[in-house]
Amino acid sequence: MKQGLISVASLMLAGLMAAPVQGQSDQIVREGSGEHREAQDAMELTSFDRSMLEGLTDWVGDPVTADDIDGKPVLILTWASWHTGSTASARAAQLMERFFADQGLVVIGVHADEGYETAASTAERLRLNFPIARDADSRFRKALKADMDPNFYVVDRAGQIRFADVERSSIRQAVRIVAQESREDAENATNRVAAANEPQGRTIIEVNRGDAANIPEWDISTPDALRYQDADWPTRWREAEDEFDADFSRGRDNGLPVVDFDTELVQWLTPKPNLNGRVRVVYYWSHNFPYSYERVQPLMDEVQRRHGRDVAVIGAAVPVILVDSDDVRRDSSVVDEAIERFTTNLQSVVARTRLNHAIAFDSQWELHSSSLGKSVGGRARMERMARSFKAPIVILYSSDNSVRWIGSPLSDLFDQALNQMVDVDPAVQERRMRDAAYLARQGGR
Repeated sequence: MKQGLISVASLMLAGLMAAPVQGQSDQIVREGSGEHREAQDAMELTSFDRSMLEGLTDWVGDPVTADDIDGKPVLILTWASWHTGSTASARAAQLMERFFADQGLVVIGVHADEGYETAASTAERLRLNFPIARDADSRFRKALKADMDPNFYVVDRAGQIRFADVERSSIRQAVRIVAQESREDAENATNRVAAANEPQGRTIIEVNRGDAANIPEWDISTPDALRYQDADWPTRWREAEDEFDADFSRGRDNGLPVVDFDTELVQWLTPKPNLNGRVRVVYYWSHNFPYSYERVQPLMDEVQRRHGRDVAVIGAAVPVILVDSDDVRRDSSVVDEAIERFTTNLQSVVARTRLNHAIAFDSQWELHSSSLGKSVGGRARMERMARSFKAPIVILYSSDNSVRWIGSPLSDLFDQALNQMVDVDPAVQERRMRDAAYLARQGGR
């Protein structure tokens, strides 16, 4: 049953990606600048030297030969298993192998010479199915003029380096372009790329990044629980869970809590965002503590802009109030009065602040405490959570409202975790398919 569900999801995605594509190369974000970027640009639409594969050694999985990639789209990842930043890219490459295997995509992991002894164990831990080889003396990297790992290179069916040093966020679109065109189309890529500069219909990438005018908001029913169970969610950052005093021993789904975003205990200070078919990105903050939001809110605006319809970013304010304990013992109403003042000040702060994401008031710490697995309720909960509040903090929830990752929004691990969640969340994938089908009907791509 489990394997059947996975197969159906894969076939649905493959069917979506089989639609005609007239991708514009300027929508593919490349990495690097200066001389490095100029060298990478100069390689694009030149022949990929397939003989370079002969210099790769110590394969994990079946070796890939020049004949194996003839007439096929190829995704090459240069990476290092010991390098933290490579992990998210390796997972992205694995997703591409899964989504585009039926269209002939060949994925090759070219591992750094240094630390290659950990490549096989890392591949097993990350469940990587694509072949991995050792780049002895970095000869392969030097030929591609690659800089620091990780790097992505996309080769089309005509054997041309179509996209060099591509940003991870653009890999899906880059692979989709070369996977869906014929060899003849690839051979005429120079003319097609030139023609692509002319204005054309919107693409699914543009929609995901926020160009959502006239795109309907679909009613995405929550996919089967097994699809969530089998999804390749980001590795939990247990150090952060300890730091933020999380207790996941009583929740479901391997101890991960499930929260209610529709609870009456949450007050929306801006219009409630559409959560349907979206990953929830929630940071918790208090206007009494600038370190909880000053650097975070501009970043969250950028996250919402970059991911568009794939995510719903929410700033959940929590009441961190300062009252004298002796005053509380004499009259408990001072706490209610302090919360009322806090609420008034919060509303004023939100009204003066121009943010491009949603703001809510978690007035009784309901979302925050349940997300951390805390069961205590009432006044005791508020006092306990206020005393132990640590920031900055962001929690990532899948579209079924399950907590999947917790940590600092200022950490590199946050971007990696969010990118992976967007790529694997079942409801996000279903919403993307509907978006793409709608665009196809409207003359987009």
